[in-house]
Formats: sequence, C-alpha cells, structure tokens
Amino acid sequence: MLQNIAIYPNERDVFYREELDNCYSAETFILSYTVIEVPFEIASALVFGALAAYADNLKRTVTMFLVSAFNCFCVISCGESLGIMFCTLFSHVGFAVNVTSTLLSLACTLAGVMSLNVNKVLEGFNYLSPVKYCVANMAHYSLQGQHFDCSATERLADGNCPITTGEQVLKLYNLDKNGPMNIMALGVCTIIYRIVAYAFLKAMRSHRMMELWREWRLSRKSRSQQSR
Repeated sequence: MLQNIAIYPNERDVFYREELDNCYSAETFILSYTVIEVPFEIASALVFGALAAYADNLKRTVTMFLVSAFNCFCVISCGESLGIMFCTLFSHVGFAVNVTSTLLSLACTLAGVMSLNVNKVLEGFNYLSPVKYCVANMAHYSLQGQHFDCSATERLADGNCPITTGEQVLKLYNLDKNGPMNIMALGVCTIIYRIVAYAFLKAMRSHRMMELWREWRLSRKSRSQQSR
C-alpha cells in the first residue's frame, strides 16, 4: 500500500489529463503500471522468502522459501490493487490511506490467528481477504512435522506438554486445511483484486460516470450558493 501511495496518485493525475486528450486508454495505463510494478514486487518477495525460510527458520527448505516468496508477492500485489481502488475512488490521498489501512487491519485481525470465532458476516467478509489464505497456507507448510517441548512447570497434570506437534497447533487454530488449495486461492484472489482495480478505474473514467460526477458537483455548488 505504501508503495502505491507514493507513486500511483501522481501517475493517476497524469493519466487523467492524457486520457482526456485520447492519448491512451485505461487498459493501457493499468497494464503498463502493472508491468513496471511486478519486477519490484518479485524482488521484495524473494528477499522476504529468504528471510522467512532461512533467517527466521520457519523451515530451511526450498519449498518454504518459494511458498513464503509467493505469499509475499500476492499480499503486496493485493495491497497495490486496494491502493488503486481507493485512490481512484477518492481524490484525497489521506482519506484513501485511512480507508485502506482500516480494511487491512480488519483483514489481519480476522486472518485466523488473533480472532478464532467470528460471526457469519465477518466470516463471509474474510473469504474476500488474501491474508486469510496467506495465513492458512503458511501455517500448513511451516508447522507440518514440527515437534515441541516444554519445561517442567508448563507440563499438565499427567506429565505431558499441552502442545507437542505442529499438527496440534493447526487443529487448535482451525488451520488444518489444504495448504496447496489455499495457495491456489491466494493466487486467484490476487488476479481478481487487480481486475477489480481495473474495473474501478474504467468505471470512474467512463464518460457517463464523469457526466454524473460533474452534474452532482454542480448541483451541490448550486445548493450551497442558494443557502447563502
């Protein structure tokens, strides 16, 4: 999101001016923006994958490295798409940042680690969040086959540790799901987010939408003058 806020508003304004002169279309703009953006996201994702798999020692395997990198890439891309949506919908960048940050905070809370039992409305909203699929597949690949120990003071009355395997952790947090399926869902979610971002841009720049926007602003200005 921060990368988007730093770059997209200026590029958006340039596109608006050039689109009025029929220099290029919304399709050309969103495609060129995506093509320029993707290499930087890949580089960031590879660095994160190396840190997560080897520095943090989630699991020092190539699979964990690739899974972590893919998750990072998808989350960054979805954040960019959200930034495009709200910076297109709202001209005020500060307000767009606040709306995006609120949604991202809600998504992180509902991802499956901090809030385990939510109502049906929030549960349905959670299926739209890429963070949900990210947490689900990262937990699957990082905790499968893990074994844990505990100190004498932490043992239960029967002498056993409360948690001894990664599978028990997954079951406790209701994350014992299909890891590859969640990876696929995350990839699909990333593509859908970018398509929706394009749809926002296309709708806002359609001539009918612009005419309605101008009519609304003129009527608002007229009412304001009459009230004075």
